[in-house]
Amino acid sequence: MKNYNIGLDIGTSSVGWAVVDDQTNKVMKKGGNSLWGVRLFEEAQTAQERRMQRGTRRRYDRRKERINLLQSEFKEKINEVDNNFFQKLEESKYNKNDLLNKKITISSEERKIIRKYYNKYPTIYHLRKELMNTNKKMDIRLVYLAIHHIIKYRGNFIYEGKSFNVNNLDIVGKLKEIFASISEIVDEIGISEESLNDIDYNQIANIINGPLKNDIKVNLVKELSKSSISKKFSTEFSKLIIGSKFNIANLFNLETDTEKNLSVSLDGTDYDDKLDELEQLLGDYLEILEQMKELYDMVFLKKIFKGSNETSISSLMVSRYNQHKEDLKLLKSILKKGTPEYTKIFGDRKTSKKSQKKGSKKNEYSCLYDSYVHNNLEAEEFFKELKKYIDNTDSIITNEKFIERLNNNEILPRITTKENGKYPYQLNRDELIKIIENQGRFYPFLLEKVKPSIDNGLSNTYKLVRLLEFKIPYFVGPLVSDKKSKNAWMIRKIDNVKIDPYNFDEVIDKEKTAEKFILRMISHCTYLLDENALPNNSILYSEFKVLNELKQIKINNERLTNEQQHKIVNELFMKTNGTITETKFRDFLLNNLDYTFYENDLKISGYSADGKFANNMQPYVDFFGNAGIFNGTSYNKEDAEEIIKWITIFDDKDILEKKVRDNYPELNDNQIKNILNKKYKGWGRLSKKLLTGLTINDKESNIPKSIMDLMYETDENFMQIINNDEYNFQKLIAKANNITKGSQELTYDVVADLATSPATKRGIYQALKVVREITDYMGYEPKNIIVEMVRSHEKKERKDDRKKYLQKLYDNIKEEVKDNYKVLKQELDNEERIDTDKLYLYYLQEGKCLYCGTSINVDDLDGKNSLYEIDHILPRTLIKDDSWDNRALVCRKCNQEKGASLVLPKSFRNDYTKSIWHRLKNNGLMSNKKLYRLTRSVYSDEDIKGFINRQLVETRQITKHVANILSSFYTTTKIVYFKANISSSYRNKYELYKFRDINDYHHAHDAYLAAVLGKYQEKYLHYDLDYEKISEFNDKLKENKDYRRLHHGIIVNSLDEEFQKDFAEIAPKLINVDTGEIFNAKEFNELIENTLYRNDILISRKTEMKTGEFYNQTKQPQGKNGVPLKKNMPVELYGSYNRINPSYAIMVRYTYNKKTKQKLVGFPIYLENASMDTKENYFRNLLKLKINDTIQFDNKKIPFYSLMNWDNQLCYLVGASDKIEICNAKEFKYNKAFMKKYKYALNKLFNNKDSEKIGDYSTSLDFILDYIINSVESNYKLYSNLVAELKEITNNGDYSIFDIEQKEKLIKELTNLLNTRSDNANLKFLNEKYSSAFGKKNDRIITNCEIINKSSTGLRENKYEL
Repeated sequence: MKNYNIGLDIGTSSVGWAVVDDQTNKVMKKGGNSLWGVRLFEEAQTAQERRMQRGTRRRYDRRKERINLLQSEFKEKINEVDNNFFQKLEESKYNKNDLLNKKITISSEERKIIRKYYNKYPTIYHLRKELMNTNKKMDIRLVYLAIHHIIKYRGNFIYEGKSFNVNNLDIVGKLKEIFASISEIVDEIGISEESLNDIDYNQIANIINGPLKNDIKVNLVKELSKSSISKKFSTEFSKLIIGSKFNIANLFNLETDTEKNLSVSLDGTDYDDKLDELEQLLGDYLEILEQMKELYDMVFLKKIFKGSNETSISSLMVSRYNQHKEDLKLLKSILKKGTPEYTKIFGDRKTSKKSQKKGSKKNEYSCLYDSYVHNNLEAEEFFKELKKYIDNTDSIITNEKFIERLNNNEILPRITTKENGKYPYQLNRDELIKIIENQGRFYPFLLEKVKPSIDNGLSNTYKLVRLLEFKIPYFVGPLVSDKKSKNAWMIRKIDNVKIDPYNFDEVIDKEKTAEKFILRMISHCTYLLDENALPNNSILYSEFKVLNELKQIKINNERLTNEQQHKIVNELFMKTNGTITETKFRDFLLNNLDYTFYENDLKISGYSADGKFANNMQPYVDFFGNAGIFNGTSYNKEDAEEIIKWITIFDDKDILEKKVRDNYPELNDNQIKNILNKKYKGWGRLSKKLLTGLTINDKESNIPKSIMDLMYETDENFMQIINNDEYNFQKLIAKANNITKGSQELTYDVVADLATSPATKRGIYQALKVVREITDYMGYEPKNIIVEMVRSHEKKERKDDRKKYLQKLYDNIKEEVKDNYKVLKQELDNEERIDTDKLYLYYLQEGKCLYCGTSINVDDLDGKNSLYEIDHILPRTLIKDDSWDNRALVCRKCNQEKGASLVLPKSFRNDYTKSIWHRLKNNGLMSNKKLYRLTRSVYSDEDIKGFINRQLVETRQITKHVANILSSFYTTTKIVYFKANISSSYRNKYELYKFRDINDYHHAHDAYLAAVLGKYQEKYLHYDLDYEKISEFNDKLKENKDYRRLHHGIIVNSLDEEFQKDFAEIAPKLINVDTGEIFNAKEFNELIENTLYRNDILISRKTEMKTGEFYNQTKQPQGKNGVPLKKNMPVELYGSYNRINPSYAIMVRYTYNKKTKQKLVGFPIYLENASMDTKENYFRNLLKLKINDTIQFDNKKIPFYSLMNWDNQLCYLVGASDKIEICNAKEFKYNKAFMKKYKYALNKLFNNKDSEKIGDYSTSLDFILDYIINSVESNYKLYSNLVAELKEITNNGDYSIFDIEQKEKLIKELTNLLNTRSDNANLKFLNEKYSSAFGKKNDRIITNCEIINKSSTGLRENKYEL
């Protein structure tokens, strides 16, 4: 049996795999197959959307239940007047022509009463207002309608307490809270803790309470600038306050790839609609945005009630109605009936009738005013148009108040707007009580009160008021047991009792339910999968984070000793409130540690935040500081940890207070109040067991040591400790995770608890299935499994718009040196874009050579004869680091003088250049890390070892979990980690470019590279390196101009054939001990090159049975076919949902006009559990069968992405309704000779990498187009019908009709057509007459085909005919 290795390239939608001979490094063959391939699958999605829809349904269900309870209270009295009243209300939602649902006919007398009602009460608020103010007995039905409206639209629950007074809203306090949070959390804005006292909060409050939006915007920016707050933040903050759209990225000073789309307004529902996107982008910063929204809502309420003590919603709405009526009259007189402006705004009889015609869309309005009053047009858009038309009239407006309100978009106020959600429920509660007490004298049931109990504390509360203010706490969830629903967690005190607002507190155990809910939400430890993570504000976790940050702090380039770290933790962090700024830290170093010698030259580097520590020990200070909560008690740290956990768990202050009082009797009222005011939120990534519970025996003392012990006693940080083989924590973690050797069963449960995204879990599970199948196929375990994991996109990638980023940095440069940058700033502003790395570095370096400080002529940056080059400060002979922290724009002469030296020559490190470097660092143009590398005078062997180990050692814990799982299944196999960037470096060095868009083969190629390069690094470079020889080698390279070819890091560089002898001295294992021969890199590289040009790769695609939405939720107008909006709601009256979503396809056999037929069709998701009659009716309608036609279903379900041989062409099933949609399943490929000849042109085309080796690029594109079109004609029967049109489009191979850009786009679109992940090409860019879906294969009628089922690897398959 030959030893073999498996290479894995694990992504979120693919797994590449390769089985490689351990001896020869060749892809193995068996059973006529080359053993490498790709497993493709759809990327798994989170359950967030389903959760939101579930929450919405639950909210509507609860509202409906409130109304039912309200009706039960009124039922007896209303039935005395009209026993059909509730039925009539229910039927009022139906179309007047709907005889199916309308059971009760409204009499002519009743219609008169209704008209009279509308005349007297134009809005529901008119009725509410009268009921609040009258002592007369009113019709019980009117009382019900008013209370029904209050209960249904009860308002928000943001403000605590039973009463609400708009004058008690503390805007100044909220402003202080916001800016304190910004200084604490958001480094990017640059508001320091010290600058908070400079802000005039009272003046800001006065400004934002002003009447004119434009004045607020201008004055607020001006006021904030007095406190040195950036103009960018001030501008966006002022837009936020006045309800305009503001840019999130600019507000928080972020650089992001979605910056242009991240505009949001706090006016209306825009914020709520975009909440998920905001949460994903902002993370912890969302808390500050929430505070800003609270401020906006407070300002809104202040203005809407204008400081009045009278805060009646009904009175407000009636006055808005009257104001609207008055404005409308004035506006119509201004625009003058019959003019085009009037018609555009208000319409006329003709357009009004037209809009009422049968078949018109429900929300289609005839004029702008109609659209506006029906909330179908945003106010801002309406007023923009309105002002335009007013400007076109000859009328002169003399009403100055009207003009002012028009300019502020305040005329024609609407009663029903998205802003109604801002009203606190307490306002509705006050009105409800007045109505109850006024009408309760006539209807005593209204005055009925809730029966009080110890649990509910509801003495003297009206039942209807309880119905209004009752809110099921978020932590209770669905009101069913966890036995009935997997999404439920509620715990009862009493069983078999229906829950309602009046008995809720007696029936539900809120405390236990809340705890159970939060424990479900707690993230698990990243390492110990069954352990809960610590609260983010746990004292232990805070201490860990502080210690970990201290490990990277350097004072004048020297790390802190362990003793110094202890002292800093104990005497600074444990005794200081808030953030530890550089000022506080510097003072502590000078006064408490022996740094007085450096008083004027104390250089501190290594902070995780900008100029301050990112972490603190605030929770410890809160409980044990000078004014700590536990002062004067016997409680200890463990007690504090428990309370911190409770604060994190329980948002409900009543539950929190009860738990604290019950368990900590020594605490007085003030101490408890202090606890209730704490806002500890969120959970960390690590567990207590990981930090203190896992221990290793110290070899010298034989004393058990935990990770926290080692962090105090060694120089190592957390990642170094956890990955240090001497400690063996990885083995302890595997054991604690119960990953035992020899596990056999492979189910999704193996990966279910991993602390990563669903997409990554799916990739891992598919990889495990691939390995299982390979080992079964081979009959024995591999020698090595080499794992390469693609980094997932769990966080949104940040992306620089370089010009904007530089402008932002220049705007924030300190005033005392701003003059130095004026000329550069002007140059920068004049640049169209910063599109080269040299130009970017030019502006980052003040336009100077970073090594000698001489000015650079920007016009000489580019071109073959440029005098300036980009150098890598740490040479790439040692480590491949292409980050900005390792790159410098320098004179060619300086670059040659430095060469491959690890440190800059001493002549470069002079006082002049150091002053430049420090200025750049202080102005945010250079990082601490870059400054450290520039000023370094020597690197020790330990430093060099660290650089190399970072290239060899995988630190991501998810990769280690995968390795542990694989080890449990394959007990004799060694698992090797392999970093993806090594493959990339190797490809670049040997010009073996990756083309993701052409086909999916690159995943298998990457798996092969992982297998052979991973084995190479493990065997030859992982151990016994001579670090002194590395320094010598770099010094020697200084004289050798060829050193520049060694710019790929030590692993890839060691395979350079020219330097084999040198690397053999560095890595002695490269020499065969038996023969004395050096590892043959030439042969190794040639084998890899030949292998990567091969295309004999197996492809298999995971099939999917679709679940989820039954149909597209876009509503169609009346009369169109589709899914009824609700059962028994005819589509001809109410419209329908279009596009029914299928779960899979089935073959249906039927007779039509006495002929037997069969056809592949989609099977809808919503029919899965339907009766046979329902299914049959659906398909009869779909196929337009007559009553005597028969129908029969095949029992084989054909999932989506099934591989089909249809009419001798391979395709995937991608869509199904009454017809089928397919796409190509045959991977497109270039042959080896063609690829080698045109790879440089393809690299420019697909990867935007230019090269002098391309030759005539335009001609190369012609040959590529020829190759593709010939391939379509000869290899793709599926697209044979396109060949003639394609030749016509391409002028029969005369491509001179296209420019280069058109050729590039055409090749990319045709490549899309032939890619198995796409289904068409968009050729409209060539001519509008060409299709945007060229080659799309929808609306296919498939009556027979062959289904090919492939295993995970594609090594096994079975076929059957349909």
